[in-house]
Amino acid sequence: MTIDPPPDDRIPELYADGVFDIGFGNGMVRIDLFSLSALRKDGNGQPLPAIRQRVVMSLPGFLASLSALEGMRQRLEAAGVLPPNSAATPAPAPSHASPAAPAFQGQVQVPVQAAVQPASSAPAAPPIPPTRPRSPNFG
Repeated sequence: MTIDPPPDDRIPELYADGVFDIGFGNGMVRIDLFSLSALRKDGNGQPLPAIRQRVVMSLPGFLASLSALEGMRQRLEAAGVLPPNSAATPAPAPSHASPAAPAFQGQVQVPVQAAVQPASSAPAAPPIPPTRPRSPNFG
């Protein structure tokens, strides 16, 4: 059975400036997407991040998504849009990120930075003690 998508003009689109947080609980991966707020500003007048949408997927779906994203990265490198070996370059931390205060810290939480940076021989940072989730959607 094949599912035909609706015409392009009927597919809803979502814009996000990035991933705010990724969590795992009750067998599901939850990815919080953020956009910069037009109204909320920090002390320097810079826009603050606001969580706009959450993507929830099964672990197999998440792993398949990682594979698809890696394939896109490789195609962008081949097309010259990204520099070669861009996967080996750690992504810069978002300006809103504070290692001491991520949006969610639980015993099964995988910090975004650890999830996207390649493994290195450098010693790992000490684990952040678990705290109560700020959202009841995290199990």
